[in-house]
Amino acid sequence: MTGGTFQTHFADRMDLLQVDRDIFTGHCHSGSPLRAYGGQIAAQSLMAAGRTVDDELRRVHSLHGYFLRPGHTKESITYLVDRPRDGGSFSTRFVRAVQNGETIFMMTASFALDDEGPRHQFAAPDNVQPPEVTNVPIPLPEHLNGATLSELDYPDSHIIGLRMLDAEHAIPLVDGRYERAAWVRIEEPLPDDPIIQACALTYLSDLTMVSTALAPHSGASSRPDLMLASIDHAMWFHAATRADHWLLFAQDTPVANNGHGIARGLFFDEQGLLVASVVQESLMRTRRA
Repeated sequence: MTGGTFQTHFADRMDLLQVDRDIFTGHCHSGSPLRAYGGQIAAQSLMAAGRTVDDELRRVHSLHGYFLRPGHTKESITYLVDRPRDGGSFSTRFVRAVQNGETIFMMTASFALDDEGPRHQFAAPDNVQPPEVTNVPIPLPEHLNGATLSELDYPDSHIIGLRMLDAEHAIPLVDGRYERAAWVRIEEPLPDDPIIQACALTYLSDLTMVSTALAPHSGASSRPDLMLASIDHAMWFHAATRADHWLLFAQDTPVANNGHGIARGLFFDEQGLLVASVVQESLMRTRRA
């Protein structure tokens, strides 16, 4: 939402206004009632960082972020960028997302030149249904938190494609692992700019991580006594890709304990190339008295 106007196109959701050399402002839509969507704040933080890297050959290879406070959807967000290092191969940026004088999110992002070296990767999951088979409406039920769609400005399915496999079932324990898969993409063409594609992938990476960490526990997402929120988020970008093409998001959740849950994910393109990895820790605690 920008100035009270719904953002019709996905690229608008990444748009920032530069107000000084390393200061940008933007707006964020809802992820739940009155709470900004963390994936968009992370994507906008990466966009702010990327716009301060002058060498167009340096692409983001990793980011690490912490969600510190819930963002408000009715107010702008200011992104403050520091430039700790511009070396021969790497550029490092630190970003703070600020609302009303308080930091709501902070990120470290690293950009590097592409170099040659040894290569290997996990194989993409086989026997996975094609993306056309199963459609999951956006937003996910756990993001509604009792609200109606009219109360949110969450991006719907004409912008975000999400095809989660067996979304209606709890994840079974198979060979000691809880695993699920989803097809994701932006449902409209995006510019070729690598930073826009990386920001779009960052946005998509936060769609299902909390629900994956909850998925071994049937009915947990509808429990009113359970507090849910993203705590931290890390990504590694292994190869150039397009977020407006279908990507297979293979996820698992190794552990939930002490009110926290971990979810991991691997993004594969339709040719089986592993293009990015993500890990997120979520708050999953019973509400305190």
